[in-house]
Amino acid sequence: MNKKLTVALAILISVSVVFAQTTMRTDLRSATFEGSVTGFGVLPATDPYLSTVTVTDGLPATMVDWVLVELRASTDGATVASAVGCLLSDGSVTDTTGSNGLTFEGLESSSNYYIVVKHRNHLSLMSAVAVTIDEANSTDEYDFTVSGHAYNASLALKQIGSDYATFAGDGDDNDFIQTNDKSGVWNVETGRSGYRYGDYDMNGFVQTNDNSAFYQNNVGKASQVPAQ
Repeated sequence: MNKKLTVALAILISVSVVFAQTTMRTDLRSATFEGSVTGFGVLPATDPYLSTVTVTDGLPATMVDWVLVELRASTDGATVASAVGCLLSDGSVTDTTGSNGLTFEGLESSSNYYIVVKHRNHLSLMSAVAVTIDEANSTDEYDFTVSGHAYNASLALKQIGSDYATFAGDGDDNDFIQTNDKSGVWNVETGRSGYRYGDYDMNGFVQTNDNSAFYQNNVGKASQVPAQ
């Protein structure tokens, strides 16, 4: 029998972590410079991954960015369901209400699913274990900020204080941080503001710090999510 699953996630985007270590900046959502829109900042109203979610009355006030969440039945298996969510400053991923988890339709009852999280300029990651679905409309929580909760965690995440977070600098979104992420993305966009792939610290501007503090520190890193 097919079932519906609501998943509550916690994840930290590494470049946005501020001194409190567990709170991420919301500059893209709260932007007021040219090109920003009240209720959105510079975040797009339509998600940048599947283009299936569009909002008209504003995004959650504490939203950091859009993320794509996929489910797999095996580590290298096909994606069986996907949903676009809002990453909030406390690390939680919700739907556009800012309160509810993500809902996936058409899942097989009593089956296990690996959770894959993707962000447009950070390396993707996968849950270390599969989540078991055994009740209709159940809510499962998975926290990637805890040690060992990501697949191949020692290479998949970086430690920030007591939390674990994703690697920034993948501007071309190919799950490798390589030369093109600087030459083909950051070099092209540097000096620009808005919703930019080369804005690795996600403050709304592509600047020197995106290269020196993030790309340079993470170049050579690769996602540990198995290829499909």
